[in-house]
Amino acid sequence: MLKEIEIQNFRCFEQIKISGFERVNLIGGKNNAGKTALLEAILLTVAPQFRTLTMLRDFRNESSKSLPAMRNRGWNTLFGVAEENKFIVIFRKEDNNNPYQLEISLNSSLNLNQVLTGEGAEKIIDYLSRDDSRFSGLTIKLTRNGQELATSSSIAGSPGPIIANSISTTEGLPIIPSFLRISGKELTEAYDRARLDDKDSEVLKAFQVLDSSIESVESFSIGEPTLYLRRKGEKRLPLSLFGDAINRVAEIILKLVNNEYKILLIDEIENGIHHTSQPEFWRVLFRLAVELDTQIFATTHSLEMLQAFAKVGLEQNQECSSAYFELARKRKTGQIIGIRRDLETLNYALEHKKGVRGE
Repeated sequence: MLKEIEIQNFRCFEQIKISGFERVNLIGGKNNAGKTALLEAILLTVAPQFRTLTMLRDFRNESSKSLPAMRNRGWNTLFGVAEENKFIVIFRKEDNNNPYQLEISLNSSLNLNQVLTGEGAEKIIDYLSRDDSRFSGLTIKLTRNGQELATSSSIAGSPGPIIANSISTTEGLPIIPSFLRISGKELTEAYDRARLDDKDSEVLKAFQVLDSSIESVESFSIGEPTLYLRRKGEKRLPLSLFGDAINRVAEIILKLVNNEYKILLIDEIENGIHHTSQPEFWRVLFRLAVELDTQIFATTHSLEMLQAFAKVGLEQNQECSSAYFELARKRKTGQIIGIRRDLETLNYALEHKKGVRGE
């Protein structure tokens, strides 16, 4: 389980170190305080590969066309100081004290013969060598105790990004962005995977938090694979007709029960969930985090979601450890810092109306 992270020169972080993560972690702060960037940094230590970076660009609506168009500036948005030969460094420490170090380097002096190998490499190298402008080279390297575990590289030339030495794909990555929704087909396939593992009942329980009249969930593949819900005394209806909250909860629960990474990252967890349902929804997440041995990191802007989080975390029978982290900028330097609050401190601040979201 992740206990500490230190980030250098990534996105809005010049340098930040945050310690004391628990089983369930909620992250708050003002706009542009780095909440989403923190989730992205954690994800990169879990899936250190080029395709993860391209997916993060998509989440932020950054056009991939900028890579061939800008060549040696196409990845600048990742770097706090986007200069040639600068590094992003992310240190990750787990509860077993195993330290991981992730380095992301940007430069145009990569040895093409070392980076590009395999079928078709010679043609690509010949094309890039004849190109009339510089290319953008990006290398991702993960080490543990000084031993290299994985390396992934990419070169952006006129044809677009060319991936080399990629270690895996982004399918099933454990992150849920704030606004992007997966398709009904993908949700149905995820539900069927959960059903094979006898975990589909968790989806129904989560739906009943939002609507107690829902009594069944079924998947059908007549045409496009679709999930259907049935309320008491009513006919089946497709999931898409039940509103954004049901679809959002479906994605969160299915990501959680199908998760192979033992970590789940949720951006703006409050989206679509009515405040009256939030405490019970947290109870579901706290219970599943323990049962599935999975660590949860979520961001929020919502005061009501914070209040529900503190309330559930302090319940006497609560077995799941949790903490709140506030991201804020120092007034003099503008540097972002992370402030850990245990739930007693958070609850006191909420009850006395003290600022806990970067105010």
